[in-house]
Amino acid sequence: MKLFVLFLFFYSALAEFQFELKNNTNGAKSLIEAMEAIDGNRNKSEYRRKSSEFELEPPDTYTRIVNLFYGKMFYLLEKNMQDDIDTIAKYTNQDTAILLCEDQKRSTFAELRRFIGLLHKYFREVKQDGLSMQPKDEQKRVEFQMRYKAKTVENTEVIITWHGDAKYDENLHYFLYTKLSLTGDCTKVPDEIPDHPVQPIQNYWNRIESNLTSLIFPGPGVKTDTYQLFIKRFLLDRTRVQFCERGGEVMDGSKHFKSYLETRYASVESFLEHSFRTEPFSSYQTDGVYTVTVTWKNGVIMKDIYRFRVEEAREKGGDQGWKDWWATWAIVECPVDLTPRTDPEGQKKVFIQQVCGSIPPMITNGPSVSSRATFISHFMQREDQGFHAQICTVNDNKPIYKFSLFEKWLSAFSTDYDYAKLYESKVESYQNFEFICVVDIMQDYGPGDQPWRRIEFKMKAYFEIDKWLVKETKIGCVTNPNNGM
Repeated sequence: MKLFVLFLFFYSALAEFQFELKNNTNGAKSLIEAMEAIDGNRNKSEYRRKSSEFELEPPDTYTRIVNLFYGKMFYLLEKNMQDDIDTIAKYTNQDTAILLCEDQKRSTFAELRRFIGLLHKYFREVKQDGLSMQPKDEQKRVEFQMRYKAKTVENTEVIITWHGDAKYDENLHYFLYTKLSLTGDCTKVPDEIPDHPVQPIQNYWNRIESNLTSLIFPGPGVKTDTYQLFIKRFLLDRTRVQFCERGGEVMDGSKHFKSYLETRYASVESFLEHSFRTEPFSSYQTDGVYTVTVTWKNGVIMKDIYRFRVEEAREKGGDQGWKDWWATWAIVECPVDLTPRTDPEGQKKVFIQQVCGSIPPMITNGPSVSSRATFISHFMQREDQGFHAQICTVNDNKPIYKFSLFEKWLSAFSTDYDYAKLYESKVESYQNFEFICVVDIMQDYGPGDQPWRRIEFKMKAYFEIDKWLVKETKIGCVTNPNNGM
């Protein structure tokens, strides 16, 4: 009875699988996505590598030997990985009958391996169209069938059916495949693995555009797993990622791209006006440029621009020809501020007032952490944000890059002076958002009039996530406001 219930479970679950060998323009589901669709609460890696239905070895029941073949054949058609074919081979022997295509001539396992590689290249999309298994001889033998409807890279449809037999080996105490028979019309399958991707690059561009629109920028509330799914489809672990808002910093690894997306769009309200274009970059690379208008909950509107540099990627070892197209660079270009304002520079003016206005209290009420808190809250403080400061009296006026050193100087500076007032704030450039805070400062030497001195804080701010932050500052020497010395 337990075996019968288990069989019904496998039948209902596997009958729902749909996958594509290579994602097409319609965004068909891959094998792993299909698994996730059946049970969204299961982790896909756990499902593939830990699920007893597909991975439990040795296959000592007829359901295990059948499901082992089903699972591994799915993975082969999708990824064509050596370890999957090796697992199937482990449960065959010299007596296993391997029969391929309409003539059903007996073949070797090596020929089966090569032929699966050809199918992996030739099929653009495959849908499962039927599944059955029949235990025999008191469950010591099993027959199974699996039918596919496949769409080729030539956009034609073919029907392929697997027939298999397996028998329990009393000495080994597990099942072995006695027959693996692939039937159907194979005459149009190419005899050689192509030197370049069978998939035209335009198909790849169509897929990346549709995935960006439907997965990454459909609306608020995109899940972390969705970002990871996009990265798995289009980027490599070694993809280099460049961020304009971090001073053009280049990072190795697509994980940084995922982290950026999660942070930037955490409080987004909507995505509008998607557009996509391609531009040649080199003799073997092409750029795909995706633009999207983003509205945040605080009213800020930005045009975000992503550039994906695409080239061909070979499979490991180079013996399987060209694998597919891959984005080896993901470049986040500088965003364009589209926030509508009654006063076009109103938001920047408010920011200038906040920054410059927080300097005098820091000095007058200092030195303390709380007195500096408001001022430093307007700065990029993490190292990965690219902060740097130049201070007249520190490090020979050479840049310092650790915010902790800058804050240490602020503490000492606010100790040296007792009073401060904002003399003026002035804008050098709204386009690059550069401004200057001019502050008058005084030391209290006791009774009598004390001289006021003057110091300038030059600032350059960048928009990050949903607010302006100071990334660069240059602090001049203290001067006498009366004679400029």
